Amino acid sequence: MSSETRIANIFQIYYDQESRNRVDPGFLPLDNTANERPDWREYWPIRQFLLNNALNGDELYGFFSPVFYGKTLLDSGKVRDFIDSNPGYDVYSFSPFRQDATCYLNIIEHGNRYHPGMLQLVDGFLREIGAEIDFHHLVMDLQTTIFCNYFVATPAFWDKWFALTEQLFAITEDPAHPLGREIDALTDYRQKSPLNMKVFIVERIASLILSQDPSINIAPYDIEKMPWSDASYSPYWNEMMTLNALKMAYQQTGNQRYLDNFFALRIRILNACERYFPQSPLQQRHFF
Repeated sequence: MSSETRIANIFQIYYDQESRNRVDPGFLPLDNTANERPDWREYWPIRQFLLNNALNGDELYGFFSPVFYGKTLLDSGKVRDFIDSNPGYDVYSFSPFRQDATCYLNIIEHGNRYHPGMLQLVDGFLREIGAEIDFHHLVMDLQTTIFCNYFVATPAFWDKWFALTEQLFAITEDPAHPLGREIDALTDYRQKSPLNMKVFIVERIASLILSQDPSINIAPYDIEKMPWSDASYSPYWNEMMTLNALKMAYQQTGNQRYLDNFFALRIRILNACERYFPQSPLQQRHFF
């Protein structure tokens, strides 16, 4: 890794005057007021930028949503200080939601929990493009799990990311493609209005890349310095750190016992915290 400090071009997307007013002065405003494709959410303005701008190979790039501060309590100063203090990495992650990163085997299992059918759709998409991943044994930990596209990365990483998302885009935009129609279908967004499944798949592409390429160097921001998105999990933080350690141990050794212990412990935590799912599949070993 290089010790040289690189310019970080960090954009914050805005949709209207209200969200424009919330853009951190230390970030670069990215105009999406036209909002030509709201069905793609933040992917649309990111896509337009990547299609129409050449990235400088010596610099870093990131694209944050208008609610970045609300989810992370990080302003531009803290983000830039972290990058400058950790030079030479390929990816800098500022991902919150510690319970989702620790209590699920990987980010696709988590997605399938809240958006049923995601596993099959992601599996179908990967097979369509000639890739295959065993999601039942794919382990992601606090370092490799990124939510909301909250990362800053080199152009080389963005090239990998964009190559995958554009293939997803092409399949989804094809009205004659049966898989594309399923990926484009609406799915529940917790207690909010339904969104297209493709939005939640795009947000998981960065983690998929990291899980498949261990040569990528990632610097994750200390998640303990970010807020809890669900305070009901806070009494179980020590147990959640154990979950993370068990996943890492399985990654390093392949010993199934670590995975068995992970599933047993995570079920106890989720059953204690997810009380609004009284008949959920939490008693099962897997969600898929």
